[in-house]
Amino acid sequence: MGRSTAFAVLTAAILVLTGCTAAPPPPPSSPLTLREALGDPTTVDFCGLLDLPDLDSALPLESRPSPSMGSCSFRTKNALISFGFPEDRAKERLAGATPVAWQDLTRDLRVVRTDLEDQPLLHLVFADDSSIRVGTFFTSPGSASESLTAATKTLEGAVRSLVAGKQAAHLGYRENSLARLDACTALWSDAEVSARLGTAVAGKGDLSRHRCLWGEQGADRLVRLEFGLGPRPKAAASVREETLGGRKSFVQEISGGCTIQTSHIEGPDANRNQVEHALLAVQAPNACDVARELANVAWPKLPA
Repeated sequence: MGRSTAFAVLTAAILVLTGCTAAPPPPPSSPLTLREALGDPTTVDFCGLLDLPDLDSALPLESRPSPSMGSCSFRTKNALISFGFPEDRAKERLAGATPVAWQDLTRDLRVVRTDLEDQPLLHLVFADDSSIRVGTFFTSPGSASESLTAATKTLEGAVRSLVAGKQAAHLGYRENSLARLDACTALWSDAEVSARLGTAVAGKGDLSRHRCLWGEQGADRLVRLEFGLGPRPKAAASVREETLGGRKSFVQEISGGCTIQTSHIEGPDANRNQVEHALLAVQAPNACDVARELANVAWPKLPA
């Protein structure tokens, strides 16, 4: 055995005996954009970014996190938490948001807070000023603290994953999935919505393309369309089953507004009892009449 070969063998033996291994690579430090962190925004599985053990020990959870298109939701004892993309006008609202001190926040990320009707909203803003948000909806005034804890823990887990360079998981939708559609352009034009709503509106969607809003949030007249995942809809005391646009639909009048939902195909995860759905919501005088007109135009355009 030559001297160099013997030295190499001896060195290898020493490394094995001492348990010496190569140092792990340092965590990434470059500015992190939303696209780099999440990839294709139309298929992101936001539930995959949650630190479930940490959430459950802090709250605990009352329901298993449930993915939808562009979001993930779960319940605590007194609150519903929604984690995902904000609507298109988020950048305008975040201009005056309150900065939140956040430990170990690097890569040009920042956290800000806005409140909507006294419900806390936390936003993770990326280096390119795009953002994701955690929304909270608590059921009693005394549960505001629980809601903020849930929102904070939700975002903490996501921040740890993304700062470390973890890639978001993605849902595998079928070819005839509603996830392949753009909610703002697939079913109506702005002119069609404006004509039925009685006022000029333009559709604005979020980054997932699964939601679109015509009109301003809180306005007297608006239309919202959402593609999502959930349990199969059914008739109930306040929910009427009707056939609209050739599809079984479920109509509900709520506080001067109206919603119409129709189901599509099974969701991407066979282990979950979920179906895809299209949900139309209208706020306007004679809201259900307007909603039925829009559904009759839209539902025949949905994939077979």
